[in-house]
Amino acid sequence: MTVLVAYASALGSTREIAQHMASRMAAALGEVECRSVDEVESVSPYGGVVVGSAIHNQAWLPPAVQFLSQHAPGLAERLVWAFSVGMADGLPKLFRKRAAVLQQQRLEATQFQDVQLRGHAVFSGVYQASQLPAVLRALFRLTGGRFGDLRDWAAVDAWTDQITAELTKSDLR
Repeated sequence: MTVLVAYASALGSTREIAQHMASRMAAALGEVECRSVDEVESVSPYGGVVVGSAIHNQAWLPPAVQFLSQHAPGLAERLVWAFSVGMADGLPKLFRKRAAVLQQQRLEATQFQDVQLRGHAVFSGVYQASQLPAVLRALFRLTGGRFGDLRDWAAVDAWTDQITAELTKSDLR
Protein backbone atom coordinates (compact mmCIF):
# COMPACT_ATOMS: atom_id res chain seq x y z
CA MET A 1 0.00 0.00 0.00
CA THR A 2 1.24 3.46 -0.84
CA VAL A 3 0.55 6.17 1.73
CA LEU A 4 0.29 9.88 1.01
CA VAL A 5 1.35 12.56 3.47
CA ALA A 6 0.04 15.82 2.02
CA TYR A 7 0.51 19.27 3.51
CA ALA A 8 -0.20 22.97 3.15
CA SER A 9 2.55 25.07 4.68
CA ALA A 10 2.89 28.82 4.86
CA LEU A 11 6.43 29.19 6.22
CA GLY A 12 7.83 25.64 6.10
CA SER A 13 7.16 24.26 9.57
CA THR A 14 4.20 22.12 8.49
CA ARG A 15 6.13 20.85 5.46
CA GLU A 16 9.00 19.77 7.72
CA ILE A 17 6.60 17.93 10.05
CA ALA A 18 5.00 16.18 7.05
CA GLN A 19 8.40 15.17 5.67
CA HIS A 20 9.45 13.85 9.07
CA MET A 21 6.26 11.82 9.37
CA ALA A 22 6.61 10.40 5.85
CA SER A 23 10.19 9.38 6.48
CA ARG A 24 9.28 7.68 9.73
CA MET A 25 6.33 5.84 8.17
CA ALA A 26 8.39 4.71 5.18
CA ALA A 27 10.71 2.74 7.45
CA ALA A 28 7.78 0.48 8.40
CA LEU A 29 5.40 0.73 5.45
CA GLY A 30 7.66 1.05 2.43
CA GLU A 31 6.11 3.40 -0.11
CA VAL A 32 5.19 6.75 1.40
CA GLU A 33 4.92 9.90 -0.69
CA CYS A 34 5.12 13.38 0.79
CA ARG A 35 3.62 16.16 -1.35
CA SER A 36 2.16 19.60 -1.13
CA VAL A 37 -1.64 19.49 -1.42
CA ASP A 38 -1.23 21.59 -4.58
CA GLU A 39 0.71 18.75 -6.22
CA VAL A 40 -1.88 16.01 -5.63
CA GLU A 41 -4.11 15.37 -8.61
CA SER A 42 -5.82 12.26 -7.24
CA VAL A 43 -5.85 10.19 -4.07
CA SER A 44 -6.72 6.99 -5.94
CA PRO A 45 -3.14 5.57 -5.85
CA TYR A 46 -3.08 5.70 -2.05
CA GLY A 47 -4.50 3.35 0.56
CA GLY A 48 -3.96 5.79 3.40
CA VAL A 49 -3.76 9.57 3.51
CA VAL A 50 -2.39 11.89 6.17
CA VAL A 51 -3.09 15.55 5.43
CA GLY A 52 -1.88 18.52 7.40
CA SER A 53 -2.09 22.27 7.33
CA ALA A 54 -0.76 25.28 9.10
CA ILE A 55 -3.41 27.11 11.09
CA HIS A 56 -3.89 30.79 10.34
CA ASN A 57 -6.75 32.76 11.86
CA GLN A 58 -8.09 29.61 13.53
CA ALA A 59 -8.50 27.76 10.22
CA TRP A 60 -6.60 25.61 7.79
CA LEU A 61 -4.91 27.28 4.85
CA PRO A 62 -7.22 27.59 1.80
CA PRO A 63 -5.28 25.06 -0.34
CA ALA A 64 -5.72 22.40 2.37
CA VAL A 65 -9.45 23.11 2.69
CA GLN A 66 -9.74 22.91 -1.09
CA PHE A 67 -7.83 19.60 -1.08
CA LEU A 68 -10.32 18.07 1.37
CA SER A 69 -13.29 19.35 -0.60
CA GLN A 70 -11.94 18.37 -4.01
CA HIS A 71 -10.87 14.89 -2.96
CA ALA A 72 -13.70 14.11 -0.49
CA PRO A 73 -15.20 11.27 -2.58
CA GLY A 74 -11.83 9.55 -2.92
CA LEU A 75 -10.90 10.19 0.69
CA ALA A 76 -14.17 8.57 1.79
CA GLU A 77 -12.78 5.27 0.47
CA ARG A 78 -9.46 5.56 2.30
CA LEU A 79 -8.04 5.65 5.80
CA VAL A 80 -7.52 9.36 6.53
CA TRP A 81 -5.85 11.29 9.33
CA ALA A 82 -5.31 15.03 9.69
CA PHE A 83 -2.86 17.18 11.59
CA SER A 84 -2.83 20.89 12.21
CA VAL A 85 0.15 23.07 13.04
CA GLY A 86 -0.50 26.13 15.15
CA MET A 87 1.08 28.10 17.94
CA ALA A 88 -0.72 26.99 21.11
CA ASP A 89 2.59 26.24 22.85
CA GLY A 90 3.72 29.81 22.18
CA LEU A 91 0.82 31.34 24.07
CA PRO A 92 1.19 32.52 27.67
CA LYS A 93 1.46 29.44 29.89
CA LEU A 94 -1.91 30.04 31.55
CA PHE A 95 -3.69 29.62 28.18
CA ARG A 96 -1.65 26.93 26.39
CA LYS A 97 -3.50 23.72 27.21
CA ARG A 98 -6.98 25.21 27.03
CA ALA A 99 -6.19 27.00 23.77
CA ALA A 100 -4.91 23.78 22.21
CA VAL A 101 -8.09 21.91 23.17
CA LEU A 102 -10.34 24.70 21.92
CA GLN A 103 -8.40 24.97 18.69
CA GLN A 104 -8.66 21.23 18.04
CA GLN A 105 -12.41 21.25 18.76
CA ARG A 106 -12.97 24.29 16.53
CA LEU A 107 -11.05 22.75 13.65
CA GLU A 108 -12.84 19.42 13.94
CA ALA A 109 -16.21 21.19 13.96
CA THR A 110 -15.48 23.41 10.97
CA GLN A 111 -12.77 22.00 8.71
CA PHE A 112 -13.42 18.28 8.38
CA GLN A 113 -17.13 18.05 7.60
CA ASP A 114 -16.63 16.36 4.22
CA VAL A 115 -14.13 13.74 5.37
CA GLN A 116 -14.32 10.94 7.93
CA LEU A 117 -11.09 11.10 9.91
CA ARG A 118 -9.46 8.25 11.81
CA GLY A 119 -7.77 10.88 13.95
CA HIS A 120 -6.69 14.49 14.20
CA ALA A 121 -3.74 15.98 16.07
CA VAL A 122 -2.70 19.55 16.71
CA PHE A 123 1.01 20.32 16.97
CA SER A 124 2.83 23.55 17.57
CA GLY A 125 5.18 24.80 14.90
CA VAL A 126 7.84 27.43 14.56
CA TYR A 127 6.76 30.89 15.63
CA GLN A 128 9.23 33.66 14.93
CA ALA A 129 9.17 37.13 16.45
CA SER A 130 9.56 38.59 12.96
CA GLN A 131 6.07 37.32 12.12
CA LEU A 132 4.54 40.08 14.26
CA PRO A 133 4.80 43.86 14.11
CA ALA A 134 7.06 45.32 16.83
CA VAL A 135 4.20 46.52 19.06
CA LEU A 136 2.40 43.15 19.02
CA ARG A 137 5.71 41.33 19.48
CA ALA A 138 6.41 43.34 22.66
CA LEU A 139 2.89 42.83 23.97
CA PHE A 140 3.07 39.10 23.25
CA ARG A 141 6.32 38.77 25.18
CA LEU A 142 5.02 40.91 28.08
CA THR A 143 2.04 38.59 28.51
CA GLY A 144 4.24 35.49 28.63
CA GLY A 145 4.12 34.42 25.01
CA ARG A 146 7.16 32.78 23.52
CA PHE A 147 8.76 32.48 20.13
CA GLY A 148 10.94 29.78 18.60
CA ASP A 149 10.76 26.24 17.34
CA LEU A 150 7.97 24.84 19.51
CA ARG A 151 7.58 21.52 17.70
CA ASP A 152 7.33 18.52 20.01
CA TRP A 153 9.00 15.85 17.90
CA ALA A 154 8.27 13.12 20.46
CA ALA A 155 4.54 13.87 20.14
CA VAL A 156 4.79 13.89 16.33
CA ASP A 157 6.63 10.56 16.41
CA ALA A 158 4.12 8.97 18.80
CA TRP A 159 1.17 10.02 16.63
CA THR A 160 2.96 8.90 13.46
CA ASP A 161 3.66 5.52 15.06
CA GLN A 162 -0.04 5.10 15.94
CA ILE A 163 -1.00 5.75 12.33
CA THR A 164 1.68 3.39 11.08
CA ALA A 165 0.44 0.64 13.41
CA GLU A 166 -3.15 1.09 12.17
CA LEU A 167 -2.05 1.01 8.55
CA THR A 168 0.06 -2.08 9.17
CA LYS A 169 -2.98 -3.89 10.63
CA SER A 170 -5.44 -2.66 8.00
CA ASP A 171 -6.74 -5.02 5.35
CA LEU A 172 -5.60 -2.54 2.69
CA ARG A 173 -2.10 -4.05 2.81
